[in-house]
Amino acid sequence: MTDVAPLEEDEVKQFVEKWYLELLDTHAPTEQLLACLDDAELEMRFPEETAHGWDGFRKWYERIITTFFDEVHTIKELEVTTEGDRAKVNVAVNWQAHTWTPPAPKSQWLGFDAGQTWVVKRSPTTGQPVVVTYIVDTFVPMQGSSSL
Repeated sequence: MTDVAPLEEDEVKQFVEKWYLELLDTHAPTEQLLACLDDAELEMRFPEETAHGWDGFRKWYERIITTFFDEVHTIKELEVTTEGDRAKVNVAVNWQAHTWTPPAPKSQWLGFDAGQTWVVKRSPTTGQPVVVTYIVDTFVPMQGSSSL
């Protein structure tokens, strides 16, 4: 693909919804998430670490899906600004999950409100949107949440 089509706002919004609701909430196979990420430029800043490229994401994600369960992401706000083949995304998401540390008799509930800034571009290879940068700007615990 030589000419890369501009990103459309609705296309990026659907991409963000897919990321949370169809992929993260279901603990989708790693390869499905990697298809949504730009390997060459990828930087993902989470509260606990920064991941670079597919290898960094893979390491982070494998830890996440073996630590948290019953995950639910709820998009509270979503703003997309497109500029050619790139888009800036501001998203506020509520994340709730459970974790269990053996031999504890019960799981722990976690709930956080996260403010994030993404840069998304159209992949010249697949023509689909992919994440270039993903930065968790704020990560505020809900009342009653266990700590990470």
